[in-house]
Amino acid sequence: MAGDNEKFPLLFDEGFPDRVFKTSLYLSLIAIACSLSYMSFMLTFSMAIGSFLSLVLCRVMWWTIQHGLQYKRTEIKKFFLKISILKYFAVGGILFLVCVFLEINATALAVGFGIVLAVMIMKIGSKLLVNFMNRSIKSPELKHHMGRK
Repeated sequence: MAGDNEKFPLLFDEGFPDRVFKTSLYLSLIAIACSLSYMSFMLTFSMAIGSFLSLVLCRVMWWTIQHGLQYKRTEIKKFFLKISILKYFAVGGILFLVCVFLEINATALAVGFGIVLAVMIMKIGSKLLVNFMNRSIKSPELKHHMGRK
């Protein structure tokens, strides 16, 4: 596995999506709490809606991948297409209803939507940076501790 990780620095384990979801959830709660204390209720509510929808889309996407691979569906493309269409119609309907009946701030909604994407980018970037640093350090002590001589 160590040899594979050196060849493919973006090889992720099966816990990666769950860690992204948990980190995004915690970051969303912190952002909503900070927003509630410094901004108006509607900005906070807009960010909360965006965060909620983003977290739901992340969880549905991961469930779809797991479900499709677990049951080894022969028509996996059709399964993904059906779930994607249902998912986006549901999210579109929720956004339509929220925008029609409430006063939503589009910028705060976009910030909420971007939280999961930002967490993914930070986790991938940190993994790349750690892999780069591990390859670039030429310390004899580090090599000795890692079993290399």
